Amino acid sequence: MRWSIFVFIFAFYSTLFSQGTIKGKVVDKSTGEPLPSADVHLVEIKRGTITKTDGTFVIQNVPTGNYTIEVSYVGYKKSRKKVEVKDGLTLDVEIELEQTVLSLPDVVVTGTMYERSPFEIHQPIAILDEDKLGLRLSENLAKTLSYEPGINLEYNGSAVGRPVIRGLSGTRILILDNGSRIGDASDLTPDHAVSFDPASVERVEIIRGPASLFYGVNALGGAINVISNDIPRAVHDKLRGSLRLTGESVNSGLAGVGFFDYGFKNFALRGEFGYRQNNNVKIPSGELENTNSKNLNSSFGVAYYTKSFSSGFAFRNYTGDYGIPTRSDHEDMPRFKIRRDKYEFKTDLKFEDKIIQGTELHLNQTNYDHREIEGGETATHIKIKTTNADIKLKHSRIGKFDGMLGANFLYQSYSTIGEEKFFADANLYLTSLVLYEEIGLGNLTLQTGLRFDYARVRSKEFESIQAQDKKFGVFSSSAGVVYKFNDPVSVSLSFARGFRVPSLQELFAYGPHLGTQSFEIGNPDLKPETSNELDLSLKLLTERSTADISLFLNYVNDFIYPFNTGEIDTGSNLPIYAYRSANAILRGFEAKFETQLFKNLNASLLLDYVEGKQRDVNEYLPFIPPFRSIASVEYRTSKFNFGVEVKAVSSQNKIAPTETHTPGYVIFNLHLGLRLPMKGLAQEINLNVENLTNRRYYDHLSRIKDFAPMPGRNISVIYHIFF
Repeated sequence: MRWSIFVFIFAFYSTLFSQGTIKGKVVDKSTGEPLPSADVHLVEIKRGTITKTDGTFVIQNVPTGNYTIEVSYVGYKKSRKKVEVKDGLTLDVEIELEQTVLSLPDVVVTGTMYERSPFEIHQPIAILDEDKLGLRLSENLAKTLSYEPGINLEYNGSAVGRPVIRGLSGTRILILDNGSRIGDASDLTPDHAVSFDPASVERVEIIRGPASLFYGVNALGGAINVISNDIPRAVHDKLRGSLRLTGESVNSGLAGVGFFDYGFKNFALRGEFGYRQNNNVKIPSGELENTNSKNLNSSFGVAYYTKSFSSGFAFRNYTGDYGIPTRSDHEDMPRFKIRRDKYEFKTDLKFEDKIIQGTELHLNQTNYDHREIEGGETATHIKIKTTNADIKLKHSRIGKFDGMLGANFLYQSYSTIGEEKFFADANLYLTSLVLYEEIGLGNLTLQTGLRFDYARVRSKEFESIQAQDKKFGVFSSSAGVVYKFNDPVSVSLSFARGFRVPSLQELFAYGPHLGTQSFEIGNPDLKPETSNELDLSLKLLTERSTADISLFLNYVNDFIYPFNTGEIDTGSNLPIYAYRSANAILRGFEAKFETQLFKNLNASLLLDYVEGKQRDVNEYLPFIPPFRSIASVEYRTSKFNFGVEVKAVSSQNKIAPTETHTPGYVIFNLHLGLRLPMKGLAQEINLNVENLTNRRYYDHLSRIKDFAPMPGRNISVIYHIFF
């Protein structure tokens, strides 16, 4: 017995203190030049460093075992390399990075159980990494994403814009902040801004189509996951950070954001601070009044990592002040002051050789404050408090099955005061259970899941609407197959069922809403929307070409929309809109092609189209984007890139009875990028020109198209330095 205890203690301490060292160098594959300030970390234990001026790095005191070294550097393909660390030995590695010529797929964490390539997921996924953000970075999130397949911008001034995915927007699109609901009022009405500055974003992942399986209620049209890594993702043994500065001509805008992270032992710290200020937007005929804005954002996070356990906490604050354009005199134009405070806790525990492979717990508390100012006084004051808890249990492989069981709890309280209050105060309670499984059968992968959501909405009495207690119980499901034809081609077919609980505005509104210039009347008898979508996708990946083609068909039951009654409210002199529902169908396609024409020269073409109609009557749905094509040619090396882009949007003649025809347009864009290593620092400068010819045009999804065009020529400069 004594010998057994002795052997156990000896083995434990031998394992604990068996360590080695990893030394290496990161270089450009084509030139052999060293790459300074490249990010190097070990995936399994979340430890890392950055390369020195000569591209070298050292990671010491690494426990013995097998690891994956992940290396990333702006403008280059991310590299992963498997290594084995042995006790007392130093492992020498050289890692060659290839410059990015085509938009190759990176791993995805949104809408999937594990990190996956988009080629391994049955649902259509779009990714914006740091390279794309350098070209598309804008003053609001929706504008930044609007050049991706199937994603459009619902425009309402420079600070306000909502994403539209496959013709769906508002509460049908779920915006996530590092995997959890953003918790602001941006999805309620088109005059509310998203409380996140794109300059703080490190990466964005978008699911096109129902995402209710993983994210529940209100992910009927898709999900957008904004990833800023407030909780640091690795322990770096050196101070690491970046500074991004932006200037724009279309609104005389200036923005800056900087972050740092640092690690010691098993702890990691991360901090961020950013500020943006924009003046009124310039249009070809002058300025668009009341479109100036400013915002301030900051975050701080701390994390603790071991090989089998991690835990972290983060706080993020966003404060904004913006306006929206209206027809009224400048003195009566509304201003909006918003503040969002988010507290986040996350922990992850892994088990080896157990049935339960790991557990994840994610807790969030978000407090959102929204004030609408008119005549210098608060006309409406909205407060939203959101508490969210999410737990996942991943089981080890059982036969050919990998899977997860999860549960989620969400509580939201909405309260509004002020003379322009137009919907009732209410509380939302949501409880969910989800089961997800993947089955590998050679080249064929089956991905399927089932989710049950129980939602309860309790409202207070407001105007002529009595207090309500609404209960909804809905099943969501998703099933898909991915088949790989050897390496270059994969085909996926999927079915997804999602649902959306009617918003408070749709249920309980009664009063004038200046943001939409309408008098709105809710309908407490509305049922949840349910979506049944079928997707067929083809993906191609070779050394010289990529292609991603998706066809979709979406049947939406009880589709809710505001109906113009044709009457005018005598008190506010605004048109009366009442919320109704109808069965609808949306169908369309997205396609994106990229090919390398010659060395360093590549071309791309994006095409997308969606049609939305009511199924019971021959009427089109409102706010559906027309056919669009975006073609570009780019010359790119490891230090230089230059591109020309043409965006052509067709006329929209398939309009709802209350809409007006919108003519098509063509605009030209340019971009120029430089990467300049200097004294061990990586630097990137991007010059972008949008609407080169300063064309006056109108977009069908613009909320102000009947009295103002889209912005004129914009020249922006983005400077990004990494250290």
